[in-house]
Amino acid sequence: MFNNAICRANLINEGAGVTEIFRPYTAQMVDPLVDHAITHLEEKIEKLKSLQGAEPEIATVIGRTSEVFGNRGVLWLVQHNRVLEATPLDLILRGNTDLALLLLIQIEHGVYP
Repeated sequence: MFNNAICRANLINEGAGVTEIFRPYTAQMVDPLVDHAITHLEEKIEKLKSLQGAEPEIATVIGRTSEVFGNRGVLWLVQHNRVLEATPLDLILRGNTDLALLLLIQIEHGVYP
């Protein structure tokens, strides 16, 4: 089965005019990527932890995020947002909750900027 996947990948590459040979990924190749992702996530976790016991303005954003996105709201908080030009989490930690709340209202009502 693995060899079939390699053959299919090679055929796709040849069909696209690519002369590269598919090489299966190894732990040695991807471990640095996993380490980088873990570091990135640990930083986000620390920022999220800082929200515990947050002041009312921040608590409002977190609550509205949960209302709009449900259990996935926390993911919205930590992902870069093109409209906000930052992560919502970074904005609210800097005290700029109004922009995040405005965007949540727009998303909730289907008004995408």
